[in-house]
Amino acid sequence: MYLILYIQKGAMARSTDITNFTEHRKHLREHLTQVRETGRPLYITTNGETDAVVLSPEAYDELADKAELAESLAMLDRSMEDIRAGRTQPAKPALKKIADELGLKLDR
Repeated sequence: MYLILYIQKGAMARSTDITNFTEHRKHLREHLTQVRETGRPLYITTNGETDAVVLSPEAYDELADKAELAESLAMLDRSMEDIRAGRTQPAKPALKKIADELGLKLDR
């Protein structure tokens, strides 16, 4: 299965990796084979503007993994900023406060 991702305008690609919607509909199987074999995305255009990008499942998974890693690293950066700025508190009182807000009783 292939996924079509919508993207912002202005992406650069090889001329062989760009097609319009009409041609894409006519040559769907060939285009999917091209994407799978080259590993490169296929840009689908309408009136010369990029409307969608077709990726192989492997390319999409790799992109999703990188995005997840970037989000995790950004969260760690924010956490480090909070620690440096003193926006922390001991775990026990913080957990008690959360439990109280949720109406939960802690065993300890």
